Amino acid sequence: MMSPGTRELVVASPPPPPIRYALMQIAAELDARFVRAGDALAAAIELSEQIVGGLDAVVSALDARDADAATDDLAEVAAAITALPAALTARGRRIATITDIAALLRAHVLDMHRSLRMLRAYGMNIKIAAAGEAKFVSFVEGMEDKIAAGEALLTEVIRALNALDAAVVGVQQADRRLAGDCAHAVPALPQRLLADARALGEHRSGSAQIAVRVSAIARAIQTKVLRLLHAMQIGDRTRQRLDHVVAALELLDARAYPPAARAHVERLLAAQLAQIVQDFERETGALIGNLQGLLPDVAALGALLADQAGEVDRGTLIRLDRSVSDADRIIVPLRAAQRQAEEMGRLIAATVGDLTARIDGLGAIRTDVQEIATNTRLLCRQHSDIGRAVAVVAQEVDLSASGLGTTATEVGRTIGELGSAQRLLGDDGAGIDGGARLGRALTTIRTAVTRTERLVRDGSEDARRLVALLETSAAELGSEFALGGPITQVQALLSERAEAAPVPAPADEGALRTLLPAIADLYTMASERDIHVDFLLPGMALIGHPAHDEDGLF
Repeated sequence: MMSPGTRELVVASPPPPPIRYALMQIAAELDARFVRAGDALAAAIELSEQIVGGLDAVVSALDARDADAATDDLAEVAAAITALPAALTARGRRIATITDIAALLRAHVLDMHRSLRMLRAYGMNIKIAAAGEAKFVSFVEGMEDKIAAGEALLTEVIRALNALDAAVVGVQQADRRLAGDCAHAVPALPQRLLADARALGEHRSGSAQIAVRVSAIARAIQTKVLRLLHAMQIGDRTRQRLDHVVAALELLDARAYPPAARAHVERLLAAQLAQIVQDFERETGALIGNLQGLLPDVAALGALLADQAGEVDRGTLIRLDRSVSDADRIIVPLRAAQRQAEEMGRLIAATVGDLTARIDGLGAIRTDVQEIATNTRLLCRQHSDIGRAVAVVAQEVDLSASGLGTTATEVGRTIGELGSAQRLLGDDGAGIDGGARLGRALTTIRTAVTRTERLVRDGSEDARRLVALLETSAAELGSEFALGGPITQVQALLSERAEAAPVPAPADEGALRTLLPAIADLYTMASERDIHVDFLLPGMALIGHPAHDEDGLF
């Protein structure tokens, strides 16, 4: 044929003979069909991994450490709430002791205040009795300065006692509210928390068992997937063997060999094709069987999914969430009341500390009053005439000083008792640190709830898709791999054509001794050589047999 532009002669390549062309088409189809099968298998593997991953996520949300910590938190909060009423009762007794001591201290301080007022009045009487004598007037003025300092100190003590009374009232009010909340919460709340702790532990145990089963199923699926992948290699092996038959036909068509020699080779190639069909159908059957064998495993995964995300299991987690949330709402006012009590306790401690710091000052008042009494007597002796008039007043001053000294000693002792009572109040054990513990438990539970809900939503759909995919794939792969028929048709055509030819004569052996070794060089698999041996002429043997065949490499 001439090219229109160049007028050069262009020779078109002739199409391959029908048999060779048919085999080439079948080999090309193999790749496309096995790609489709591989895509379906990859999708199935991905879905199964998603399901297993979802189950693993639920199990990991309640791993042993977190679940045990949440269980311990719930149990400890329950124990603290259970112990709270008794602790509040004990604290009430200690606060009552503080109240009694504070009342006694107030009485002593008021006695000291009255004594100082009386001393101030006695000072005025001394001035009158001394008729303005300068020494007595100067003495009384110094006495009044010391009395004023003492009164100022006692006023500060009274102010501190008033603050203490207010703090005690605040603690008592807070404790009454706390006791009221406890009356509604105990014993129901701690009992429910303990039940929640047990339920969480049981749920964790069940989840751990599911994790073991998930792991076992995952391993089984992995094993079967490996078998599937190995079975998928039949496509590569079959395509190679078909390529070898096509190459042998090309050798046969390259020259005009005698009909008998040609028929002998065609019988050989027909035998190769028959074995290819047998091996292909056996191995694709195994592939489909293994694919169908995944269905029970997927069903087992679906059952686990139902167990893990079923209404009973989900209900357990949701009830735990609701119960612990309710407990958290109850503990909020308990904690608020406790914080108020703690603040009042700190105020009591500060007040007691302030009073303790003033003990030395109260002792100084006693010393000053005793000095006033002593100096009054000395002045009376030094001024006999005026002294006799003042002596009567001096005697009253001495009596007041003595009584004030006794009262000051009692005040110091009482403040010491108040300090001891306050320290005991700090050890009353009425604490409840439930907020942080319940928060940790809620976080653990809610993480499990969230992941379970996700598993219900996504995992169930994945399981349904996986079952449908495997069932559909198994049915479709049966038709996808139905290549045995076309290959058998080509094999029958070769056999039929070979049967019509004469049996090789000695004159044909030369051609066969050239063709058969050339064809043998095409082989890469032992199964091909095993068939080839049956068609060797007497005295012929396979030459250059590879040390390693490729039967198992694909």
